[in-house]
Amino acid sequence: MSLSRRTLLSAAALALPAPALAAWPFGLGRRASQTPADGRANYAGPPLRQQFGDWQFDQIRTAVSTRLQPVIRDGLEDRFFKDLAASPGVETATAALAEPGGAVWTQTWTRIPGAPPARFAWGGLASTYVATAILQMVEAGDLALDATIDRWAPDLPNARWITLEDVLAQTSGLPDADLGAATALPPAFAPGAAMTPSAANPALLRLIIAATDQTPWADSLDRRIAERRELAETDFAPEAPGGVSASALDVVRYWRDLMGDRLHGPETTRRRFYRLYPMGEAGAHRGLGVMASDLAPTETSAADTWLGYSSPGAGASAMVAYSMTTRATVAVALTGEGSPDSLALGLLSQLRPL
Repeated sequence: MSLSRRTLLSAAALALPAPALAAWPFGLGRRASQTPADGRANYAGPPLRQQFGDWQFDQIRTAVSTRLQPVIRDGLEDRFFKDLAASPGVETATAALAEPGGAVWTQTWTRIPGAPPARFAWGGLASTYVATAILQMVEAGDLALDATIDRWAPDLPNARWITLEDVLAQTSGLPDADLGAATALPPAFAPGAAMTPSAANPALLRLIIAATDQTPWADSLDRRIAERRELAETDFAPEAPGGVSASALDVVRYWRDLMGDRLHGPETTRRRFYRLYPMGEAGAHRGLGVMASDLAPTETSAADTWLGYSSPGAGASAMVAYSMTTRATVAVALTGEGSPDSLALGLLSQLRPL
């Protein structure tokens, strides 16, 4: 009686020692990754998103390299105000949209009596500016992505195993607390084993920027980003919610500069999207201070992929993204209760897919 191939493979797998069995290439006997008491662990979370191709980044760079020219777009105005009318919880909102040909539209609105603010707090979007400054330092040779954080914060748990890239990617395993409190707490997981945001990660990155540039982190971001790209309507300040306030137009300009390789080189831009970890939201993934979101088609819009960053929150929220379907760049921030992603989707629906 001949043995089946499956029977032979199973018998061979059972004959292997435990370490070999765990690494068996055909999946037989595969065990869950074990989190070590010390040191690093292999990533054990949901599957990473497939990488983008070089041709896609070349296409993006072309789309965001045109000179911006302010325009009036009645369709965008009508859609913006229509969506705001259907969102009674929104108190103030600002938006900007740059088309691939260079036409750029912007509008600000308030439900509160008086003139709307010229600049909005962009909350968690500060993380992408901070990551940009860190990666500029890496390009210059002042930092290394594989450097461990014990150089700057030796008292944090697993400091001698956590790399700078872990902190950027939110795979550090640091407890979700400020830096002072995090030193007394156990790690959430071994470095590299999972992706979970922690308040300690952006705080540590700001500390590293200040230590490397020997200047307050806000001054460093001013010099490295706002002054470098002449973003006159962008301010970095510790007292601002999230650390950055800006006009929507400046946020769009910043994102076009980032995706167009004008804030760091093309290899660094690609590296930011190289490993994309699944987030809690369907289709959302996180890279190095960036996010990629795969949007399903709706009755009014085609399927799309956004390369950007989103910062939901109670009382204030914001987003910026490059749309791979329309090749436009959009930024929305609001206060009160509402969805900046929904407002952005409404604006992009007025453009023809390319």
